[in-house]
Amino acid sequence: MSSPRWQLQAAKPHSSNIVFGEADPPTASGTLALQLTCAKFMPMTLADELRQLLGNDAVADDAETLAAHSGDKWFAAETPEVVVFARSTSDVSKLLKFASQNKIPVTARGAGYGYVGGCVPVRKGIALSLIRMNRIKEIHFADAIAIVEPGVITADLKAAAKAAKLFYPPDPASMKDCTIGGNVATNAGGPRCLKYGVTRNYVIGLEVVLANGEVLRTGGRVHKNKTGFDLIGLFVGSEGMLGVVTEITLRMLPLPPARATLSAAFFSAAEAAEAVQAIFAAGFLPSSLEIADHFTLEAARRDLGKMIVPAGNAHLLVDLDGQEESVRSEAVAIRELLEKRKADAPIARSYGHCAASSVIRFAQLV
Repeated sequence: MSSPRWQLQAAKPHSSNIVFGEADPPTASGTLALQLTCAKFMPMTLADELRQLLGNDAVADDAETLAAHSGDKWFAAETPEVVVFARSTSDVSKLLKFASQNKIPVTARGAGYGYVGGCVPVRKGIALSLIRMNRIKEIHFADAIAIVEPGVITADLKAAAKAAKLFYPPDPASMKDCTIGGNVATNAGGPRCLKYGVTRNYVIGLEVVLANGEVLRTGGRVHKNKTGFDLIGLFVGSEGMLGVVTEITLRMLPLPPARATLSAAFFSAAEAAEAVQAIFAAGFLPSSLEIADHFTLEAARRDLGKMIVPAGNAHLLVDLDGQEESVRSEAVAIRELLEKRKADAPIARSYGHCAASSVIRFAQLV
């Protein structure tokens, strides 16, 4: 809890606490009536100080906003004293300098869609929201990079990259809601990390505001930059404990023109896991491999219906991408491999183009 500051404030006329006097204008009778007022010290709240520092629209301390910024999707929560909505690197720098000088805790947050409690302001203080810093500053095809602010929604970046015929592989489950800044803070991954890696593998430049308000830039636009300390690797995944990221430079890949998905059901999760090992042993590297166990499938059948969720006690999803001819040939080969593993149900397959609609149509193979 921050200690109160004080400001001199004039009291209302006719106050009982008299300190000094002023003369009223002359009355109708021509006499002067003495009007007494007083001055008193009023405590200045943390929110008041931050409004003076950053402006009224950047600061909120109403109960609804405080509650909304007290936690993430996990169960842990703690109400901050005030919420600051940063609009620029300058805002973040001013705030952290002020907080450092006055020893006030600051907890940075993105969209609040994590499940690990990283953005819970456990020491109260200031909740720093970066959601308004949401500009995609640049997507450059020739350099195969994107420069973004931390509040950019991950799915929006992926869509903008696709429109430029580029590909940003990390695909966390909450990508329609989570931010790139949050992904950097947690080193987010997703199913495609099997082939493509996690967020750290795509960050090539950072602008970071340190705890004392100083602004640090590390990395740049080049894909290969191995000279000196790996500060980027240090900051990515640090959960905001080393500094607040205010700009991210990301490397992009060429957009794969084709995708295929294969789906196979098995009697047990152990058999599905053995099929995964067989796929690797045959020299294939799918973009993702996912196994759903019996518990997960039963929950899906209960929520979605038995007609949508395939039969079996375990379910294997195989996702492929690349050139259309190679994707088709790999899909056929992996299908044959899975059939030899005695999959418990017919194998389903779908083809699609990465630049086309995301609607998937499954074709049952017999």
